[in-house]
Amino acid sequence: MESVLTIQNVVKKYGSKTVLSGVNMNIKKGDIYGFVGENGSGKTTVIRLITGLIRANGGEFSLFGADSRSPEIYAARKKVGAIVETPSIYLNMSAKDNLLMQSELVGKKDEEKCKKVLEQVGLLDLYSEKKQAGNFSLGMRQRLGIAMALLGEPEFIILDEPMNGLDPAGIVEIRELILKLNRENGITFLISSHILTELELVATTYGIISKGKIVREITAEQLKNECRHYLEIFTDEPEKVKELLGKKVKENDLMIIGGAVRVFGEVDLNEVLGDIIGENIKLNKVNTVQSSIEEYYLSILGGAKNA
Repeated sequence: MESVLTIQNVVKKYGSKTVLSGVNMNIKKGDIYGFVGENGSGKTTVIRLITGLIRANGGEFSLFGADSRSPEIYAARKKVGAIVETPSIYLNMSAKDNLLMQSELVGKKDEEKCKKVLEQVGLLDLYSEKKQAGNFSLGMRQRLGIAMALLGEPEFIILDEPMNGLDPAGIVEIRELILKLNRENGITFLISSHILTELELVATTYGIISKGKIVREITAEQLKNECRHYLEIFTDEPEKVKELLGKKVKENDLMIIGGAVRVFGEVDLNEVLGDIIGENIKLNKVNTVQSSIEEYYLSILGGAKNA
């Protein structure tokens, strides 16, 4: 399938501090790419590079086949709509006036187009309203920001934490809007978010970034298979159990959370329990649990931090 964005070994430094150290990503046409990472992991820096707000110190990327170092990159960026951190909305202006100003910036004032994009995001009623955007709910502002991005008829939309701070109803509205634009308009999305349970409902592919590196790219189907069962062992000596099991289980498959030892991967339950009992370690309880996307993320992040 055709790639919209390919990033290869991109490095970004601010002075002596390396923010991105060899980032590799691939977003295919039609993807909803969930971009996941802890605060300071480099998500927003990657987005700023793609949109041309900053330049890389090393590596390269291509956007719609245009190399980032070639003149063609400027035409490629015209196919991209982005909301980085917060929507660029004039809070003292109405939805209509915000859109008319934006339409003039991307071409010419076009009232019909402004109506069309408001209808696409479910805000057509605001077209005749004089209410200022500063009085809109946060969810309405996010949708207005997306409407402004749609004026350029983008094929690729980048959203930086679009659900951050929204109430449950606002989150549902943004989620349904993303799915609608993806399915009906064929728009590819890159969505940076820390709300993993929401990403799980929209993403087709995930990129997990930690300390300036992509530590895993995985499809939604692969993730479903990876979110496997794990063994949860409750004991008064979790560190001792972890050390004991570390002789047979990979380090990345062992975690201590809430005083319990979690063992991922294929293990022989009888053998594990036999080893623990053989060391005279008291067992309080043993569970088998289906892991969630958040637990999978934590297990990957734990491995990245220990690498």
